[in-house]
Amino acid sequence: MGSLKMVGQIVVYSIVGCPHCIAAKSSLKENGLNYIDVGIDRFPSYVREWVAKRTEKTSVPQIFFDTRYVGGNHELQVIFKDSALKEELVQFLNNPDNPGEKPLLPHPSEALGLEESTEELSCEQDVLVHLIIQAKQQGLFANHKKGWFSSGVADSVKGSALLNWFVEKQALDKDKAELRLKEALERGIIEGLDAGERFVADESLYRYGLTLAHGLNTEMTAECVTQPAGTISQTIRKLTLKLFAEFLSEDGKYVDYKGMSTSPLWDKFKTLVTQLQRIEIASLSSDERLAFFINIYNVLVIHGIVERGVPTSMYSRYKFFSSVSYMIGGLSYSLNDIENGILRSNRSSMATLYKKPFKDGDPRLSVALEQVEPRIHFALNCGAKSCPPIKTFTGEEVQQELQLAARSYLESEDALIVDVEKKTIKVSQLLDWYKEDFGTNQEEVLKWIGQYVSGSKKDELTSLVDGNQYKLSFIPYDWGNNEKKK
Repeated sequence: MGSLKMVGQIVVYSIVGCPHCIAAKSSLKENGLNYIDVGIDRFPSYVREWVAKRTEKTSVPQIFFDTRYVGGNHELQVIFKDSALKEELVQFLNNPDNPGEKPLLPHPSEALGLEESTEELSCEQDVLVHLIIQAKQQGLFANHKKGWFSSGVADSVKGSALLNWFVEKQALDKDKAELRLKEALERGIIEGLDAGERFVADESLYRYGLTLAHGLNTEMTAECVTQPAGTISQTIRKLTLKLFAEFLSEDGKYVDYKGMSTSPLWDKFKTLVTQLQRIEIASLSSDERLAFFINIYNVLVIHGIVERGVPTSMYSRYKFFSSVSYMIGGLSYSLNDIENGILRSNRSSMATLYKKPFKDGDPRLSVALEQVEPRIHFALNCGAKSCPPIKTFTGEEVQQELQLAARSYLESEDALIVDVEKKTIKVSQLLDWYKEDFGTNQEEVLKWIGQYVSGSKKDELTSLVDGNQYKLSFIPYDWGNNEKKK
């Protein structure tokens, strides 16, 4: 269908990679309607604030036909299915004298540059890591017995042999070689099995320290000089947005994971996540850790689906979320570890078979949040149809971003349905499975929800809860996957 000439403008407020935004823009194209796409994640906050004030909504997309506010993708599809409503709306665009406020159009010069070409993560080779890898490649690490009845320690090396290799092969004097090996031990590049934190050039055994934890990002070794966790996370974040923008279907419902796996961007993605192996998380602030682990969780789900396929049964889902992992800072973190151990402050759940993910003394407890953050449930995407859409988060603005994520999710009919006449309240099963995160009883959970809805929906919810005359039920969770079908 060719484009229709209109007097007024259609404006769509969206964010990169948003499924409902893509679906709405695709429908407009199919109906020959040109539009201006304003990415509210690419402009200063005043644009988002204007949209929220004008529409009383924080979700996207938000669509305007000249001065008329249409709503989101759902409202647009309802109109397009009714020929009379559609025709009336199109005619409204042709009226040069429509009353009301025009949509806000920020100047392109104000764009924040989120859609610029993906940044490359600079990689300065870590010489010490490279030397230890070289020693491994030359067969210095082997199986060493520890006593007559020992089966041996695989892939290990004696301290004396390692020191001699540095002296002979790298032309270092003994003192300098020993200093380098002490540094390798301190940085976790090698691990002492006998002498602990001291390097001793005798029969003491050492192992290569960068492959002790396993995960989807240990296919290669991180040989770059370690960069700040926030820098790596943001680079991965931008690349993930690009991947989703490229491989999300036009209706916004499905992801072409197979296509994603053959993209040059995917190879770049795998190289980037490899650098997580040696990053330091402990130095991150609480907000930076919160944003980091939300982003990494969502990235790890994508990586797991691409590499292992979509889990299709209850058992396969349990196995997927308990085994798909990354090596981060020398330790292994599965999806369950990140969600329940880090972001929920080491709480049990159905996914962990009602056991705490981390036992006392687990080093990962040192980076867990001090208390559970309930809003993470509206930020984590598990690859199922009922999961909240993929978003990315920044350490500087994570609190505001989580606020928006919660409001956007709870505004939808997939998360909250209030019927005053029938005196019923329906909420997502997420708030049943994790109810202890939201309150100590049903009333507290519903009042917690009330903080994140607005307008008539808030008024209706408040009246039912305050009157204590309602029936609560849960909206079935659609575990159907979002993989694109051929």
